[in-house]
Amino acid sequence: MSGIYVHVPFCRRKCLYCAFYSVALLSKKSDYLHALQLDIENNKSYLSDNKIDTIYFGGGTPSLLSAEDIKFIYKLIADNFNLSSDYEWTIEANPEQLTDVYLADLFRLGVNRLSIGVQSFDDDTLHFLGRKHSAEQAFSAVENAVKAGFENVSIDLIYGITQRGKGHWKKDLQKAMALPISHLSAYALTNEENSLLWRKIRKGELPELDDELVRDEFFELLEISRGGGFEQYEISNFARDGKISRHNFNYWQQIPYLGVGPSAHSFNGESRKWNVAQLDTYISALGKGEDPSESESLTIENQYDEYVLLQLRTRNGLKFSQIESQFGKSYSQYALRQIEKLNPAHYLHSDDWLVLTDEGKLFADGIAETLFL
Repeated sequence: MSGIYVHVPFCRRKCLYCAFYSVALLSKKSDYLHALQLDIENNKSYLSDNKIDTIYFGGGTPSLLSAEDIKFIYKLIADNFNLSSDYEWTIEANPEQLTDVYLADLFRLGVNRLSIGVQSFDDDTLHFLGRKHSAEQAFSAVENAVKAGFENVSIDLIYGITQRGKGHWKKDLQKAMALPISHLSAYALTNEENSLLWRKIRKGELPELDDELVRDEFFELLEISRGGGFEQYEISNFARDGKISRHNFNYWQQIPYLGVGPSAHSFNGESRKWNVAQLDTYISALGKGEDPSESESLTIENQYDEYVLLQLRTRNGLKFSQIESQFGKSYSQYALRQIEKLNPAHYLHSDDWLVLTDEGKLFADGIAETLFL
C-alpha cells in the first residue's frame, strides 16, 4: 500500500506560526491545476506498489479549491493509480469555508475524512494567530460536517501560546472533547524560521516562547484527552475509537508515498525527492517538460536514523528485533548501548521495545539524536 499527498499552495494570508509553502495567488489556480496534472502523470510509476491506500490534500488551504477542482484532481489520481476499495481521503479545511453546500459537495465526491484547522475556540487567540474564522464558525464547521455525513472529523489545536490568559488551553480542550470529533492533532506553538512569528520574535515585537508553559499544557493535553476517550498514538495525535489518520501513520511507519504540487515531498523506501517550493517555477518547469524536483538516495545510516526518529514518536516505540532484521545486528546493538546515555525517566525498556514516557515525549527529538549514528 502507498499514499498520495497533494499540496495545495493557496492561502488568503499567512498565519502567524506557519512556515509551510503557500501563496495568496488564487489567480494562478488554473495554471497550478494544469501543472499538477503533468506532475501526476509524470510520476505514475514512482511507487513500486501502485495500490493507493490514502489520499491527503494539504496546504496551504485545500478548501479554497472548488468542488469541481477537487473532482478534477481526484480523477487524475484515479486514472493514474489503483485505489484500494477502502481508501482514506482527507482534505484539510478552514472553518469559514465549510458551508453546508461545500460540505455536501465534498461528501458526494467521496471525501471521507476532514481535518479542520480550528487552532483555538477563543476569538482573541484566533486573532493573535492570524486566523480568519471565529470560535462560533469553528463549532459550526464541526457540527455541520457531521450532519453532512462525515464520520471521521479531525481538528487541530495549538498550545504553548504565552499571549493568552491562564486557563484558556484547558477550556479549548474541554470544548474539543464535547464535540463529535474522532481525531485531535495538538501542536505546541513553535518558532519556525521565516514564519511571521519568527520575524516578530527577532525584532523584539513578541517574547520568546515559554518552554515551561509548553510542558504544563502538554500534560494538561494528555490528562484531558485521555479523559475524553482519546488514545495518543503519536506525540501530537490522538484518536477516538481507533480512527487514527491512516495517511500520517503510514508516514511514521515509512510506507512509501508520492507528493505532488509545489514543495511536496515523496519517499519510495530508498530515496526522497521534493518539488521546488515556488509556484511559478513549478508551473514553468512542468510546462517545459522539466522535472521540478530534487532527490537524494538514502544510505542505510540515513534509513536507520529516520526509523529511530519516526518510531520514537509513536505509541509502539522502537523494536530492536525490527532494527536488527531491517538494518543488521550492529545497529540494534548500537541502539541498546546508546540507551545507557538517556535519562531513565524518559523511557521504558521492556524486552524488545523502547517506548517514551510522557515526560520523555517532551524530549523526543533529543532522545532520537542520542540514538542516531
